Amino acid sequence: MSIGSLAEAASKVAAVHGIGAGSKPAKPELYEEFCARPETQTTSLEIQNRFYRGFSHGEIDWTKPVHGIVLDFKGDGMQLGMILERLSECNEQYVFIGNPLPFNDGWHFTAVNDFEHPQEQRLLDPSWKNIRLWHQVNYVPTVTETGAAALTPRENYKADNKSEGAVPITDTFKLASIFLIGGLMPHTLNATIMADAGPAALLLAKHLDLAGAKLATVGHGLDVLIALGSREQSLIAGYKASVFPNQEHLLRINGIEAASEKVCTFSTPGGALLVSASYWGKDTKEPFFQALGLVSSASVGSSSAGPERLHTLQSTEPVFCFDASKLPGLEGAKRTGEDPAAPTVAVFVDDVADPVEVYGIIAELLKQKFTFHMISHSLDEGAIRTVQTETVFGNAMYPLKDCVCLLPTTPANLVDHSIKFDGFFVAGGQCPYFMMKDAAVTRLMNSAPVAAAVCHGPEALIGSKWLHPSGGEAWSEGKFISYYGAWMSFRDVIDRYEKRKPGEICVDSSGRLFTGNAPNSTKEMMVAACSAMSSVKTSGG
Repeated sequence: MSIGSLAEAASKVAAVHGIGAGSKPAKPELYEEFCARPETQTTSLEIQNRFYRGFSHGEIDWTKPVHGIVLDFKGDGMQLGMILERLSECNEQYVFIGNPLPFNDGWHFTAVNDFEHPQEQRLLDPSWKNIRLWHQVNYVPTVTETGAAALTPRENYKADNKSEGAVPITDTFKLASIFLIGGLMPHTLNATIMADAGPAALLLAKHLDLAGAKLATVGHGLDVLIALGSREQSLIAGYKASVFPNQEHLLRINGIEAASEKVCTFSTPGGALLVSASYWGKDTKEPFFQALGLVSSASVGSSSAGPERLHTLQSTEPVFCFDASKLPGLEGAKRTGEDPAAPTVAVFVDDVADPVEVYGIIAELLKQKFTFHMISHSLDEGAIRTVQTETVFGNAMYPLKDCVCLLPTTPANLVDHSIKFDGFFVAGGQCPYFMMKDAAVTRLMNSAPVAAAVCHGPEALIGSKWLHPSGGEAWSEGKFISYYGAWMSFRDVIDRYEKRKPGEICVDSSGRLFTGNAPNSTKEMMVAACSAMSSVKTSGG
């Protein structure tokens, strides 16, 4: 592909996704309500779009290393960008592996500014802002007619005959390394191309058994490998790895040894090397690359990607910002409801939460006239902390595309112990990971008689009485659900975990635990949970 054709492809796919157009989502009702609120203001963002094309099948020299990056939408842009920069600086061949969507010629793109570990990544490179990376699938994970793990060049892939054109993985046709970056994208992979021991899962399992192959994970990218295996046992049980901060429980329940170092190298029984970085930051970036043999003398931030592999395109994009601090009746992070007899509840929310879930929770509580406190993870100092949700761009099917929420919160350890909550809600997105192993968060959850968590939110219940009581029986013994891509976080309570189609809710047998498995579960979950909290308050507990 020439620079001219890459530029043409970039303009075409940006238009397909409505980048900069300010168009409404396909179902605009929630969007219109959100934008019409007096607390919502319209701003704009200048975004640099970087379009990368990997090496095509006909360009690759398979006698030299070929690096694969398994991707979908909404990966961490900084992580991917710096990996691509390093591969380019080292003059390495790389390919993008994933599911090629027919409507956009196989392109995916990363999140913008929604970092997996905001604090560490902003310290690593404060200038990395307003950048979106686009990547076009080069190879599709497939299987041969005999069921062997394979890759099919995108140009040869046929959805109705996935074995046609499949090239089996062998000692001479294999990837030198496979990268799995962080963000929420790894769980999207778990719910799609990795699910049910599909071709992508077979591809990774095959490379774990190939001597000399390297599997490189950052943050939640490790979750993709953890999800391999059966419902009861991970394929990488017995391995050692570095996990995202405060998620040692995930390793423990999956039989994986937690590394003390932030970047861990582990030799698999098959002779492959697993290189795992706990997060992306100053302390991990270079050790991660060194462990993979990707050492470059080029200056940080430079890129030697040739013009035929990288094209940039600027866009000005509208952003609709709902600022909860402007809600009438809000004092700090507490809003007193108009009905003094209504329940008082906690809303657990943190950075990079899902805006549909956050806004859905707040909107229903306003409608129900509940008193609510917005609470985030513990801090050593500071009474009020403002958190920001993610912003979803370019997805016409997302109800709040181009929308973001700002919320004032009280750190959990600073919440007045005299407050009696009648229930609590947990938003999803990436925010639950900042509240895990937080003793103050767990204390508040344990003190409430009703719980509700949506999408990734149930992961924040880990360690609380709702899933893991410190002694005796669980407060709730019934079924629960979450976003399915996070199912491996619940292998120790898998008998209670259910897989349901996206958009459903689950009420456990006690009528006290309410869970949803997608953003569009929020409304139904809220109505049901609010009713239960009102009943519990009326009955006195």
